[in-house]
Amino acid sequence: MLTAQTKTLPDSASLIPAGYGRLNQDVITLRLGTGSLDIRIVPLEEGLLRLLSPDGYRALTNLVAGEQKRLDSLGAARGLRQPGLALVTFFGLAPNTRFDPQLLTVMGRNQLYRPVGVLPLSPGFSNQQLDARGQATAIIVYERPLPVLEPFTVSYLSASSTEWERKLQRLNAERARIVGRAAAAPDTGRRVP
Repeated sequence: MLTAQTKTLPDSASLIPAGYGRLNQDVITLRLGTGSLDIRIVPLEEGLLRLLSPDGYRALTNLVAGEQKRLDSLGAARGLRQPGLALVTFFGLAPNTRFDPQLLTVMGRNQLYRPVGVLPLSPGFSNQQLDARGQATAIIVYERPLPVLEPFTVSYLSASSTEWERKLQRLNAERARIVGRAAAAPDTGRRVP
């Protein structure tokens, strides 16, 4: 079965239990603009999602679980063992705005991450055209997990964002808080369904 879990997470991050996070989804959302298009990107790596509040974690993991059959099919067709996933929404700021999800790349660890597949979540996504105030959402699949524990750059055409580097301090502080809280708490079998 194809999963979005990151094997490259350090031990402390891979041991973070679900249900202890308190961040909201905005904290892990990247924004990128091109003038006629706004793009919001939410990496869907398990170690990152566990930093979210229980409701946020549940919503995004349920989204991925609901698309698991399509993810498995795409993974089998592309020979992927462990893809990177991102929830991406394109917002049109002008009439007849074209977009191409294949142009949304990530640069991290001196490697370029290119999309290898797209799972549309909104009707009309495959038209790749938006009216003003229109939006289209999909899960974009990358060939390997996104490097969410390190600085990375997201690019679309000539626009790019290094916003992730600024987010890392808060993410690392939340990770440390969760590890400390989980270590101090008795094992009650706490799980987020």
